[in-house]
Amino acid sequence: MNYSSNLSKTGQRILGLLCAVVICFLVQACNGDKKNTLPETNIVEQKSKTTDEILAQENAWASALIAGNLDFVASIMHHDFRLIRAYGDAPPISKEMYLGMEGMSALSADVTSVNVSTEMDSIVVARVTWTMDWEQEGVGKLPPHFDMIDTWKRSEDGIWQILSRVSQIADKPHTNKKDAE
Repeated sequence: MNYSSNLSKTGQRILGLLCAVVICFLVQACNGDKKNTLPETNIVEQKSKTTDEILAQENAWASALIAGNLDFVASIMHHDFRLIRAYGDAPPISKEMYLGMEGMSALSADVTSVNVSTEMDSIVVARVTWTMDWEQEGVGKLPPHFDMIDTWKRSEDGIWQILSRVSQIADKPHTNKKDAE
């Protein structure tokens, strides 16, 4: 009986020790989660602030196009800017080529969405959609809806400048899924 009594007490001690170890791991895991919660909140707030800044630049660009203010458009374009059309076979368009396009006029340009997908210090990648009423001399009306991937770089003076734009013609205007439901 002594042997089975000792075995029972040893088993209880081991079980108690295991429970204590598991509880310690759970407490440590919970504390680790709490430490990670605050930085995630800051990331969300920072991403929201950056999205607002990029949206402001996109809207300013759209307004400048309507006003024909290419000097402002030039100021928010990085000197290495490239526009790449994901349709047709046009070569990339440089900043100088973009600003030098003649016969373009925009009656309206609306930024319909901005979604920052990647943010790395001074570089932001955003999916942007625009709806435009615009035309080019000799060509006529141009497609109205565009889905774009824009890469923005914050300059040393804190201004977001567009570095590249990959543009795709869209079939219809962008609608926010939450609004459509």
